[in-house]
Amino acid sequence: MNQYALMIVSIVFPILATLIEAMNSAAGISERHHSHHDTFVVETSFSRAIIVAMFFMSIVGIILAWLCAMGVFTSDPVVVMSFFVAFIGVMFVMWLGMRRYRVAVYEDYMDITPFVGGNVHVVYSDIEHMEWYGLRKGSGYRNLRIYINGRPAGMLWGILDLEQILMRVDRYDVLGRGSYS
Repeated sequence: MNQYALMIVSIVFPILATLIEAMNSAAGISERHHSHHDTFVVETSFSRAIIVAMFFMSIVGIILAWLCAMGVFTSDPVVVMSFFVAFIGVMFVMWLGMRRYRVAVYEDYMDITPFVGGNVHVVYSDIEHMEWYGLRKGSGYRNLRIYINGRPAGMLWGILDLEQILMRVDRYDVLGRGSYS
């Protein structure tokens, strides 16, 4: 594969992500409130920031590969573009997973659609324990792991509005106070 084909591939991923994002039905809304449930998804601004990063890396890769082809740098342009295409491909897969993640909270249960895999159905009365999980970043966001029958049943990621989800779940009696990193 030559550098020009890789350049085209590097620009296809961000364009495809932009088209998918434009067709998104939840345009600009991170929480969708319905009469019988609320659905929480990753914020559109965060999703679009990943797309902008893909475009930026594509442009940087094309410029660096062009400079290598002109002899400014001694690297092989195919190697340079391969790195950027791999990086953009990983970002695209990550973006798809994050776009898929959602939590729908109902009166007595919640449905978690993870980044990968099938839906997880969690009945609030079955929750034995919930614990904070992961490192506390500068933003203070942490994840919340849910246990049923002594096993982890699902994970509520800190990129969602966990306070709103916990208010709907209303099971503060099983919420762990400790931090596990």
